[in-house]
Amino acid sequence: MLLTIATLAFFGLLLMMLETFLPGWITGILGFVCLVMALTLTLNSEELSNWSTWGRRGLAAGILFFSALSLLVWLKYFAVKFWNRTLTLTTQIESPDTSHQPALNSQGVAVTELRPLGRAQISGKHWEVRCEDGFTPQKTPIRVTGSEPGNLIVRVVS
Repeated sequence: MLLTIATLAFFGLLLMMLETFLPGWITGILGFVCLVMALTLTLNSEELSNWSTWGRRGLAAGILFFSALSLLVWLKYFAVKFWNRTLTLTTQIESPDTSHQPALNSQGVAVTELRPLGRAQISGKHWEVRCEDGFTPQKTPIRVTGSEPGNLIVRVVS
């Protein structure tokens, strides 16, 4: 009977550890059921009737303690580190340097039609811009009113 209890506890623990890699809760639930069956056999088995009540409870507490400790060690040192090493992106994407952008209220000319996105020449350089006024024809004078990631925000000079 002790071999059966140990086998159920081992496979229950193994299935719960396997749940970290297999989605769907099926292996975790099966592992939990195996652990509960091992505890039930520990406390209610007729073959362990010669054991004292405290001996059975001690064995059940040992199974619970060992299972919880094993799962915590597994999650802390193995499963999480495996996922972090293999499936987590750790590269940093730096934001673009905006120190050389034209100042607010700088004026320029639309190089392409702005619908509302397009290109404009401001301070002698070509920039990707978004026009707040919507559609703007080519060669229309514009001025910078702000910026957003990847674009300058412009408005038509009246």
